[in-house]
Amino acid sequence: MTSERLVIVGGDAAGMSAASQARRTKGPQELEITAFERGRFSSYSACGIPYWVAGDVSGRDRLIARSPEEHRARGIDLRMRTEVTELDVAGRRVRWRALETGEEGWTGYDKLVLATGARPVRPPLPGIDAPGVHGVQTLGDGQALLDALSQEPGRRAVVVGAGYIGVEMAEALLRRGYAVTVVNSGEQPMATLDPDMGRLVHEAMTAMGITVVGGTEVTEVLTDG
Repeated sequence: MTSERLVIVGGDAAGMSAASQARRTKGPQELEITAFERGRFSSYSACGIPYWVAGDVSGRDRLIARSPEEHRARGIDLRMRTEVTELDVAGRRVRWRALETGEEGWTGYDKLVLATGARPVRPPLPGIDAPGVHGVQTLGDGQALLDALSQEPGRRAVVVGAGYIGVEMAEALLRRGYAVTVVNSGEQPMATLDPDMGRLVHEAMTAMGITVVGGTEVTEVLTDG
C-alpha cells in the first residue's frame, strides 16, 4: 500500500500542531509527513517572549514546546533552516532550498498545509531599520533584544503600539530598569477592549511608572540623539 504524503510549510505552533494531529490520525506506514521551517526553532511560544525579556522565563528553551528532534522521533520529517521557494500546484510538489548549504530540491505531496504565519506591521518610517530598533516576533528577535539590553542597561525605551505585546513589552522593559514611554495611535491602550477597560489599563500602566502617549502617530525614528 502506497502511503500518502503530507507537506507542511512552517514549523511553528500552527504547522507542527497540524503535523502532530495528522500523525495521531495515521501512522508512518500510512502517512509521510514532511515539514519545512526556515528558522532555527520549532513549536515555540512567541507570546512568551515579553516574559522572557522580563526575566519571568528563565531561558529561551523554556519557550520551546517540542524540539525538532522530538518531532522527528514521532515520525515527522522536520527540516529546519529550509525555505520553500515555489509551489507547483499542478504537479503537487514544492521546491525548497536549504539555507545553510544552498542545496535545492522538490518534494511531492498529496496534501499541503501552509502555516507560514504573518509578518508584523513595520511602517515605512525614516529610521525604522536603524540600530537599536527592534521587532518582537520570533525567538531570534527576543535574543537580539536581550543582547542589546545587556550592552546598554537602564536607559530609555520607547514602545510603539499598545496592543497585547506592546503593553507586555513595556512592563518587561520597565522591570529591566528602563524609563519606558509607550506611543499609541489610539486614545487608550488595548484597542480590542471597550474604551472604559482600556482606560483602566492606561491608569494601571501609569501607576507602574510607564508614560503612555495616546492619540499620537510616530512619523520618524531618530537614534543619534
